[in-house]
Amino acid sequence: MAKLKVGIIGVGFVGEAHIEALRRLSSIDIEIKAAAASSLESSKKAAEKLKVPNYYADYQKMLAEEDLDIIHNCTPNYLHFPINKAFMEAGVHVFSEKPLVLNSREAAELLAILESRDIYAGVNFNYRHYPLVKEMKQKVKNELGRLFHLRGSYLQDWMLFEDDYSWRVDPKQGGKSRAVADIGSHFCDLLQYLTDKKIKRLTAKTKIVHPERQKPAAEIKTFAQAGEDKKYEQVEVKTEDYASVLFEMEDGTAGNFTVSQVDAGHKNDLFIEISGSKKSLSWSQENANQLFIGHRDQANQILSRDPSLLSSEAAERCYYPGGHIEGWSEGLKNSIKDFYNCILAAGDPADYDFATFADGALEVKITEAILKSSREEKWVEV
Repeated sequence: MAKLKVGIIGVGFVGEAHIEALRRLSSIDIEIKAAAASSLESSKKAAEKLKVPNYYADYQKMLAEEDLDIIHNCTPNYLHFPINKAFMEAGVHVFSEKPLVLNSREAAELLAILESRDIYAGVNFNYRHYPLVKEMKQKVKNELGRLFHLRGSYLQDWMLFEDDYSWRVDPKQGGKSRAVADIGSHFCDLLQYLTDKKIKRLTAKTKIVHPERQKPAAEIKTFAQAGEDKKYEQVEVKTEDYASVLFEMEDGTAGNFTVSQVDAGHKNDLFIEISGSKKSLSWSQENANQLFIGHRDQANQILSRDPSLLSSEAAERCYYPGGHIEGWSEGLKNSIKDFYNCILAAGDPADYDFATFADGALEVKITEAILKSSREEKWVEV
C-alpha cells in the first residue's frame, strides 16, 4: 500500500481535529507533510505544535512546492472554492469541510473539473459515520415500512448573546447563510443519507435575532467566549440565527426541521427522527451511543452502541467494546477513513459512505432554496 502524502490547509479547531484523526488511522499509511494557515507566523506556530514538518503562509505556495496526494480544506467558507479548485486542477484529491462552496455556480464549476480529472473529492459530513447512524440507516431500509414523517433539529447556543461573534457572521467570509449553511447542511445531509431520498421542495422562515452584534477588535476562535474588557465595534448582521423549514421529499414524504445557534443550553444538539408504518427511530448526536426504537404494540427499545449487537456495517465503525463511549472524533475518523479507502481501492464512491462533491453541491442548493423561500414567503423547488 502506497503512503498517502497529505497537506492540511487551515489549522484552527477543525484542521487540528483532522490532523488528530489522521494520526489515529493506523490501518492506512499516511504522511502529513505540510500545513498552511493565514500567515507564515501562525502556520509555523501550528506546525510546531502539531509536529507537521513543513508550513506555508498560503495554499498556493504549498501547491507549488509540495508533492501531495490529498489536501484537507479546513478554511473559512469563502476559501473553499478557490482552494478546492486549485488543487483539483492540479490532480490532487480533495477532502473539504462544509459547506462545499458559497453558491451553486461555484459548485457546478467544481463538479465540471471533477468530471475531467482522475481524482476523488469528498465533503466532511461526519455525522453519517457514527455507528448508530449506520445502524439506523439499515433499519430504515429493512424494518420501518412506509415512511410517514421526518423531523428533527440542530440547536446550538454559542451565538446567543449580542457580543458573541465569529467570522461566520460576515457574509464575505461565511456566505449569505450562517445557521443553515453551517449546521442545517449537516441535518439535511443526514436526513437524505438515512432515507436514500432527496429533499424536493420546501418552505422556510429564517430570523436574525440580533440585527447588530459586537465584533471584537481582536479575532476570536469559533466557539470561544468573547471575554470581558475587550474593544468592540457594532456591526450589522445579515446572516440568519435560526431557520424553521417544512419540506417534502422526492417520494412525497413530508417533514420539518429547525436549526438555531441561539437556543440556550443546546451545545451541539443534532436530533433526527424517522417515523414509519411499523416503528419509529430517533438518534441524538449528544447521546450518540443510543438509538431509540419506538413501537405501537410493544415496549419501546433503546439500542446501545455495542459492536456485538449491531449489524456488520455498523459494527465495523466501532473501535471499542460496548460501554466505551465513542462520538464526534470517531465520526470524523470514520469519515476520513472511508474517503481514503475509496482512493486506495480506486473504488466507485457510490460503494462508500462519504459525502461526494455532488452531495455537497445539493446541500448548497437546499441552502439557497431556504433563503429564497424565507425571502419570498413561498414554497420553493430545490
